[in-house]
Amino acid sequence: MSEKEFFGTAADILNVYIPVIGAVKLLVGEIYHIYENAECNKELCLIMVDRVKAAEYSMEKMIRNIKKKNEDFRDKSYYLTFERFKNNLTQIKKYTKSVSKLKGYKRFLHSTDVKNKFDQLRDDFDRFMVDLNFVIDDSNAIDREEESQRVDKSLKEVKDSLKQLNDKLDEGFNQADDKLGGFKQVCDKIDLVAQHIDYMQLTKQGDEKNYIDPSELSEPIKQNFRCIIFKTLYKSTIEVACKSIFIYGQNEYEMSILRKLSLSPQILKFYGHSVVDSYQVMILEWAELGNLKELYDKHDIPWTRKIQIAKDILLGLLFLRTVNVFHQDVRCENVFVLRDLSVKLGNFGFVKEVNCGNAIDVRLKPCLARWMAPELIKKYLGQSQRVYAFNCEMFSFGMLLWELCYEKLPYAEWNANQITDHVLAGKRERVLKGKFKNPDDREIQLDFIKIIQDAWCHQPELRITITALRQRFEDLANKFPILLDVPPLYKNEELDLDGLKSGDSILENDYPEIEEETPKEEVVPVIPLKDGIDLHKKKEYESAWKCFKQNAELNNPVAKYWVGYYLLYGHRGEKDPIQAKKYFKEAADEHNHSESQCRYAVSLLGELGKETDKTAKDELRKEIILYFELAANNPENRNVDAMYYLGDIYVAGKLRVTKDELRGLNYLRLAANLNNERAIALLIKDK
Repeated sequence: MSEKEFFGTAADILNVYIPVIGAVKLLVGEIYHIYENAECNKELCLIMVDRVKAAEYSMEKMIRNIKKKNEDFRDKSYYLTFERFKNNLTQIKKYTKSVSKLKGYKRFLHSTDVKNKFDQLRDDFDRFMVDLNFVIDDSNAIDREEESQRVDKSLKEVKDSLKQLNDKLDEGFNQADDKLGGFKQVCDKIDLVAQHIDYMQLTKQGDEKNYIDPSELSEPIKQNFRCIIFKTLYKSTIEVACKSIFIYGQNEYEMSILRKLSLSPQILKFYGHSVVDSYQVMILEWAELGNLKELYDKHDIPWTRKIQIAKDILLGLLFLRTVNVFHQDVRCENVFVLRDLSVKLGNFGFVKEVNCGNAIDVRLKPCLARWMAPELIKKYLGQSQRVYAFNCEMFSFGMLLWELCYEKLPYAEWNANQITDHVLAGKRERVLKGKFKNPDDREIQLDFIKIIQDAWCHQPELRITITALRQRFEDLANKFPILLDVPPLYKNEELDLDGLKSGDSILENDYPEIEEETPKEEVVPVIPLKDGIDLHKKKEYESAWKCFKQNAELNNPVAKYWVGYYLLYGHRGEKDPIQAKKYFKEAADEHNHSESQCRYAVSLLGELGKETDKTAKDELRKEIILYFELAANNPENRNVDAMYYLGDIYVAGKLRVTKDELRGLNYLRLAANLNNERAIALLIKDK
């Protein structure tokens, strides 16, 4: 029988295709959702979204064609191509999710690999679109060279941002106490901080009360300073702020987060808590000049210094994203200014760890509505179910920039109802051009205005990413450095920031209302992978193997893991460790699959003893460590066995790594805490 032979009515055909069509349409929606919430590499995600939108349109057209008995759908090869297309979209979803988040940033240090993977997925997608006769709008086709440049730029922004953050963390390490011990030798500072925080979270270490004996504090130097904060000395030399705790339990969550953020030089340092004059207090780094709002109320801030202030705030937010934390209250009043005019993020009263239910819920108050994103306003008005995402934080940062730009509260004379109605209508604060003697000041303000508009877009997915934003301020700082002959601060109201003093300010944009977008060889259906896993659990290995092999041939990465597993253990015949390693590698790279990453690393351990070439052995060692670390630190499913292997390697200095007992013990404790028997045994043995 030919592959084109009729195998049923139009309804029969539709029944065969409906599951895979539904899966594809669901994947399209999920990819678009990932793009909406992207923290970085938004351009790269957008390129993928443009393609999957075309696929979504073709889905609707395809269903209509099935009903018209289009002969393509009777072709077995067409159906299998459609299954491969579904797997391609699954990989695109996984890929866009991975590159859109700063957590698990290591991949950006190998941006060539990220780019190559993008090229592969894009090329496969375009080929499937052609094979399936899907609609491709040639008038909107993107020039490949231009597209490649956009991807390169996006990856460079992320890599440069993380490198700058990594360099900044050096300051934190130089000031850190001895509890990090051998961690200080690790080159990759962000990786170290992320591991240290993960260790505290999983093992509950670092949640000790951090109580400071009152005898270590001097008598208050300034009492009732800024209402609930006063200054004193810690250990006779360190200037600290004592912040009153009115309800002790209310601040427990905030303090538990602050303990984990002390290494960033852009976060106000937390020392612990104590009792002063019978008052419970938190002990924090002292900010001599108060908060940023207090500073601009007393002084005009030079534009070149505003650039540096914005850069430092962004680095603080960038650090929070790498350790999966939202500030949730980004405004000038929560940015603190030290004696040298450097700034740090503070006031973590609304802080939230991503995917953690302990955070305080942000309620709609006049003091917060001024900086609140429209989608968040809708949520607290009961008009939406959207959760807090980093796009909300970027909107707040845009409002903070407006506040810094004009040195006044947004919507200063308005009540909460006026603000919410205005913002939900797509309108924003007035953006005015100031009057300045120095032409550089005019140019900087215009750049600020453009950045503000990019940050407070009504649609969350259109807001600028933090890495692109950091690059904009980096370029501004290079172009307009802080000059020695410029005063550090000006007298209050010396600058005409909005042009209103002269009476002829130019209105840059009053934001008209923005409308929100309101998207007979019978063809035997492929056995779903989950059914194959169920068959494996029942020890029906032959049937399970057919499912895994069928899905692997359709380029399903998880199915490739299972094929590798069967080949490794010989569940359906002879063992084939060489082919097993090949499948593990493909699943590890294509799906960021932690079990495959670990098993691939283990398979390389077997090769290491057979290799005789020194250079090749060194490369093998590097690859083994890399894949164990990818598995152990996998943001979606951390592999316990990989934690054990890394712990054993670092404690004993195996594979010629620099011996680092503290780092190794932390990996072992993480594994033991997750009930890894080998890690538990090794820890007992080393006691």
